[in-house]
Amino acid sequence: MPRQLGAVDKGGTATLSAPPFEPVVAAGEPETVGVSTVRPFALWLREWGLHLEVFTAFAAGAAAAFAVAPRPYLALLVLTAWVLGSYYRGRAVTTPLTHQLRAVAGSALLPFTAVAAGVGFAGIPSDEVPQAFAAVGAGIATSVLCRSLRWRLQAPVRVVVVGDRAAVATAITSWARTSRMHVVGGMLVEQDLPAHSAPQEILGVPTVAGLESARGLVGKLHADLVVVHRGEGITSDTFRRLTWALEASNCNIGVIGLTESVAPHRISPGSIDRLGVLDVRPPRPSTVVRTIKAGADRVLAAVLLVFFAPLLLAMVAAVRLDSRGPALFKQVRVGRGGKPFTVYKMRTMVQDAEEQKQKLTQDNEFDSVLFKMKSDPRITRVGAFLRKSSLDELPQLLNVLKGDMSLVGPRPHLPEEIAAMDSDTLRRLAVRPGITGLWQVSGRSDLTFQEAAALDTYYADNWSLAGDVAICAQTLKAVVSGRGAY
Repeated sequence: MPRQLGAVDKGGTATLSAPPFEPVVAAGEPETVGVSTVRPFALWLREWGLHLEVFTAFAAGAAAAFAVAPRPYLALLVLTAWVLGSYYRGRAVTTPLTHQLRAVAGSALLPFTAVAAGVGFAGIPSDEVPQAFAAVGAGIATSVLCRSLRWRLQAPVRVVVVGDRAAVATAITSWARTSRMHVVGGMLVEQDLPAHSAPQEILGVPTVAGLESARGLVGKLHADLVVVHRGEGITSDTFRRLTWALEASNCNIGVIGLTESVAPHRISPGSIDRLGVLDVRPPRPSTVVRTIKAGADRVLAAVLLVFFAPLLLAMVAAVRLDSRGPALFKQVRVGRGGKPFTVYKMRTMVQDAEEQKQKLTQDNEFDSVLFKMKSDPRITRVGAFLRKSSLDELPQLLNVLKGDMSLVGPRPHLPEEIAAMDSDTLRRLAVRPGITGLWQVSGRSDLTFQEAAALDTYYADNWSLAGDVAICAQTLKAVVSGRGAY
């Protein structure tokens, strides 16, 4: 019978009477929890990195203030106000780095506004303003540098999942691909699950039944985040008691479930008669945003075609010299709204590749919808290089210029592939297909069809101009690495 965590004591504090598991740690080796190894420095940086960042930023700002003036009292006061605001915003563990860096810079707005108001209404000498700007500017630069380094070097966010067995298992498998999250424990909350029959672990991750010892478990596992998944056993009262149990800890609490497929920029908190409500914007951006994207696509496509013209001519010559057949490969694909169009690519296979495909069907390494082989005998020597470098996609700039495609979007599929998709997967047809997209920067052909389809559907619902810029930047890294390109 599995050992259970202790109950709540008389003072209402969750206590740890008997640990549900004992991690085995060899002498001189890093601590291990579940199946993941935690580096001691990375774990220390996760716990104390923000404190070190705040101290370093304040020291840099103070040094800059004293370098400008011998007695920068106002500058130090403004710097202190900024540091406090920056520290408060830096505690979130689920906020992306780019948002955190914007928050670091944005936290200077209030102190600067106060200084400007002081000069205008309180008679503060104007010569003290440059001192304040120098101090906060140095602090911001130091904080941005420290937070960027900390984001890369610190340990993954250690997560405890609260929910039923299926929710815990789903979190473990879905977050196994990312290096930013690591599920270290689970708390099972199910109405018909007796404590004595609850599993001690799921997929190698230790689990306990109930929320009675949440505080002790979170401390035992050094958890940074408790993620509550909606389910029959989770009620508003249950969630409230969980927040009470963890209020004295440094652990953040998150909620997932209904909005997993919604990007953060579409969600804003609100309330109706003291009831917390998440306002979710429609997935279709405004006409202005869509017009800007369409215009930017065509302008950039024209510029890139001119820039890459010599390279395109060189590829045409290389393809023609390497094998018989035209340099450009044309194929019918399905675009926005189910409208077919002709896609252009550099030919990377032999001329009769489609005829040979029927003989290779049994060697398909992807799935029943798409056909992929890591060592496809139809690929030519030049074609292998073009695929590995993704240069075979460059002619699709013509499709972007014509308006059939976008620079960023879901992958364009064949009509027979579209016919085999379900209604949810066909959501991809709500936007123009793209030369690059989430699918391309997340592993390309290394992903299963279900994973690739989920990414394309997510993009169709949540695309934004800023997101497109980020995908374009990540595309350069994906092209250089060549991962999943075959």
